[in-house]
Amino acid sequence: MASLGAARRETRQLEQAGPFQWLVRAGFVARAITYGVIGALALALALGAGTDGAAPNQQGALSLIGRNAFGRAALVAICAGLLAYALWKLTQGIFGTGPEGGGSMKPIDRVGNFAGGVCYLVFFAVGLRVLTGSSGNSDAQQKHAAAGILGWPGGQEIVGIGGGVLIAVSLYQLYDALSRGFTDEAKTQKMSRPEWRFFVTLGCVGLSARALVFALVGYFFVRTAVDFNSNDAVGLDGALGRLHHQPLGPWVLGSVAAGLIVFAAYSLLEARYRRL
Repeated sequence: MASLGAARRETRQLEQAGPFQWLVRAGFVARAITYGVIGALALALALGAGTDGAAPNQQGALSLIGRNAFGRAALVAICAGLLAYALWKLTQGIFGTGPEGGGSMKPIDRVGNFAGGVCYLVFFAVGLRVLTGSSGNSDAQQKHAAAGILGWPGGQEIVGIGGGVLIAVSLYQLYDALSRGFTDEAKTQKMSRPEWRFFVTLGCVGLSARALVFALVGYFFVRTAVDFNSNDAVGLDGALGRLHHQPLGPWVLGSVAAGLIVFAAYSLLEARYRRL
């Protein structure tokens, strides 16, 4: 217990350090840039325009950013921000609240924060792979991973449960967006009335769009488990691609893409107003 208390004190000291807090806020900016580029690539797909070989996912967005010397320098900063953001989310998942009262002691919120930390560690790893030139096809990697897990004892159940958890988390995030629960995490007292309205509008639209996209990814994982077919497993780009081929798909994909761009704008406001 003493070692746990010491670890908590050391973590709190790190969280309260000015440089770390600046890096976390830079992480919100990194998230904004990443989702903004994903939204733009998805919008180009919906309009039938070329995407210059970049897929509408985290890897495609980061690859597009890092195609020149200036972009690679920006990608280094983005990776640093994503790592700091991931560590901050993990500490909120472990300890509940942050140095400014952000987060929650509710088990569902702590699980959500921890899961978010793991996801952004993956985003950070994707950024490192792009920097080192070892990134591959995201959708193919997703299918390969799913095929491997399906071969494990109980693998079909693991993939199905994973997809179900992703859908459940996405639906909770959708509820949080529509009920405006996300405003509890912001320094709303520092906003003017027009700023507050703008913040709430961006949050409701952007968070809903992101939740729907990841619920769609979860659905394809559940289908993978039910059909025992790894080809059903897709990542973000695969989900958006399949959405594009549905009836009215380009219109729906265009709306989702616009929502992801709105989420990027919301992330920029969070960089300023989020309680850490």
